[in-house]
Amino acid sequence: MTEVPLFPPCLAIANFTAAHAMLPIIELDRAQVERKHARIRPLPDARDHLRFTAWSLYHAAKKAELACSFATDQIDHLAQCFANEHHGLFRWNGEELRLTTGVTDVYESAAQASRARLVGEGMLLLAMLHEGYAFWDRFDLLVKRALRKQPLNHPESVRRARAVRKLLDAGRNGKRSDFVVENAKRQSALAEAKGGFLSPFATSAIKSDLREALQQLAATKPLISPQPAKTYAVGTYLREVDDLQDEGSLIAFVDPEGQDDAHLAVEFPPDWVRRGNYAAWLLGMGFTEAANALRNRVVREVLGVSLPVKRIGSHDYAYVITGVGLNPRHLRRFLRDFRHHWAEWFFFGPGPREVELSIIGLRVDVLDSISGALTTAEVDPLLGAEPVFETDTTRFGGSVMPDGSMCGAIAAESIREIEFREFRL
Repeated sequence: MTEVPLFPPCLAIANFTAAHAMLPIIELDRAQVERKHARIRPLPDARDHLRFTAWSLYHAAKKAELACSFATDQIDHLAQCFANEHHGLFRWNGEELRLTTGVTDVYESAAQASRARLVGEGMLLLAMLHEGYAFWDRFDLLVKRALRKQPLNHPESVRRARAVRKLLDAGRNGKRSDFVVENAKRQSALAEAKGGFLSPFATSAIKSDLREALQQLAATKPLISPQPAKTYAVGTYLREVDDLQDEGSLIAFVDPEGQDDAHLAVEFPPDWVRRGNYAAWLLGMGFTEAANALRNRVVREVLGVSLPVKRIGSHDYAYVITGVGLNPRHLRRFLRDFRHHWAEWFFFGPGPREVELSIIGLRVDVLDSISGALTTAEVDPLLGAEPVFETDTTRFGGSVMPDGSMCGAIAAESIREIEFREFRL
């Protein structure tokens, strides 16, 4: 029996309480975007507004990050709460999401630009959730895993595999899609993220970005079977707080439909996207071997794991602790009365009311489905995991997504009431 340790690796202080924002969603006509000299400005009125919390954005961005790599030496970094790394970038006042002053100067370097890209990919996932898609994984990883599973015992199958790999390698130069997303009905779509952090008064390159995205989607869609019926080109453009440009922060997207003829297509098993979706979150929870086995459909001998369980809304969630922080609400009260409390903190450290634990986890019924998927090559276990789009999180400081993934913070004093449950992973 393995128990997950309750002592986390990092300390942070941040206030995510009630942090929320919105972005207008601008839908553009595909023909105008694809036509070389057509104008898209002035932009049309917003079709809708995407409303989200700070926790939900960080949750989505963390899912994008965890889907990138399964390298063991990166796990400690990847499992840290994305929120603590990025909260200071944004203005959270319930209105249009804006960057804090000077962020675009900091994020001009290549290293920081990769973090900005993760924010854009997180916004893409939130937009896809808005459209009803609960599961996702990276396109190129899905295809490569599927190719490894296909028997190459005939010259024609070897030729096809080499041709697909050549197209994927060419995609490294910008001709492949980012993600495959899937809804509860197992209908898939391709999604490509564009956009970025805009320097003050700069005009966003919405048309050229989305036009390039459409080209990537068109080149990618014929490569997989069953072929997605929908494709989404999504650009997220974020401005700083004091940027007075007429166009504010926004999400622009094009939603072309239709299927193309495919001469080279890699067949995806029915549970392929879900395997990648849940394997990424298992990696974040620290279960590397289980994650890799699930992702690659490798049957393994599962081990007993004891995890703490928390009730959120009407469902139970099993979780691990990835960090520790100081509760800003209680911390302010302590600092206000510092003269009366300094000795207590110096000798005994902060009390349980001042400490918050960063956690990530999965819905219990989803973990049970994952256990079944790890012990069989059949597709039934994961296809039985139903997304839940309505979850009451009013008493939980964090985010819950329809696929059953969860991240957030709990008070350290709640450890006294922890219930442990055994899972097979």
